Parts: sequence; C-alpha cells; structure tokens
Amino acid sequence: MKRALLIGLLLFGMNSQANSIDPIEKTEKTSMHCHHKAEYYAIRSELKDGKITIKQAQHKWQKFKEKMKKEES
Repeated sequence: MKRALLIGLLLFGMNSQANSIDPIEKTEKTSMHCHHKAEYYAIRSELKDGKITIKQAQHKWQKFKEKMKKEES
C-alpha cells in the first residue's frame, strides 16, 4: 500500500512539473496580445472616423498580422 502511494505521488509530481507554465513565455504571449489589441483599436478608430475604407482597414490588419508573425519567428 505504501509503495502504491509513493508511486502515485511520484507520478503526480512529475506530471504537475511537466505541465508548468514558463513565466517568460506567458509574459511574451500577453505582450503580443496587447500589441494585437492596440493595433486593432487603432485601425477600428480610423475606420469609424471615416479616414480609411473597409478594404484599407482589412489590408492594414493583414500587413500587421504578417509583421507580427515574422517577429515571432
């Protein structure tokens, strides 16, 4: 019984350690998320103000996504 409990605790500990989140990776993902939101709202405000058309807004968003994808790599 003790051996089974010891093995269970050992496996549980290994599993919880393997699924831990890297704090640096979490910060980078949050930062990227903030950049996406900021750009989205900037484009949206230009669109609402009538400074750009929907096509131009879509083009700006696609260019931004491509730029962010390059930075991630």
